[in-house]
Amino acid sequence: MHTFWGSVDGTLLRLDPEEIPHALKVLRLQPGDALHVLDGSGNRYTGTVARAHKKEVIAELQETHYDFGAVSGHLHLAIAPTKNVDRMHFFLEKAVEMGIHEITPLVSFHSERRHWNAERAVRVMKAACTQSHKGKLPVLHPLQSLEDLIKQTDATRIQACMATCLEAPKESWVEILKAQPERPALLCIGPEGDFSLAEWEHAQQAGFQHVHLGAHRLRTETAGLYAVAAFAQRGL
Repeated sequence: MHTFWGSVDGTLLRLDPEEIPHALKVLRLQPGDALHVLDGSGNRYTGTVARAHKKEVIAELQETHYDFGAVSGHLHLAIAPTKNVDRMHFFLEKAVEMGIHEITPLVSFHSERRHWNAERAVRVMKAACTQSHKGKLPVLHPLQSLEDLIKQTDATRIQACMATCLEAPKESWVEILKAQPERPALLCIGPEGDFSLAEWEHAQQAGFQHVHLGAHRLRTETAGLYAVAAFAQRGL
């Protein structure tokens, strides 16, 4: 059964306009066909097509699967977009598949990319939700400066961490997650040039913990995926 993005209107399911050409021209959807619909809220809806037209596809709601593909805990990753946007899209796709909850594209002192196509990023994330059977679309925040993120973070309420390659004492990200697997976590990952010493000191003053992501030096998107994979495995 095929899955599409759409909306729920009472007992009716409406496919998003951008889904209609694929549904009709490629999959040849017809009245009476069964389908699944995701709206990003966390639920998956099953319905039967009642109207299949080039301007709208409507299905009658048959069943609601609540908390479809839900991932326990809460991981917020603030990560500096890479200069090569394809690498960032790869990160988004795989992070969604593994169960990330919240993402903030970050601008720091050494950032190579200071512009961000959020619409394209959301399309990548939606496709990953569909592929990995997840009903909840992760929150994608607007591009934000590290300074603003630190100001908005209450490190007494969440596990706020920053990963750097700076020569300073660090704790293991993996061990922090294992110690408090259900505590909401925020991890900041910098650009290829890393966070500056001044940025780390600012984060430290705000209560952030300094962490490492294993014994090897990782590229930005690899570090992000390592962090998400560790979160996914924390309680196993």
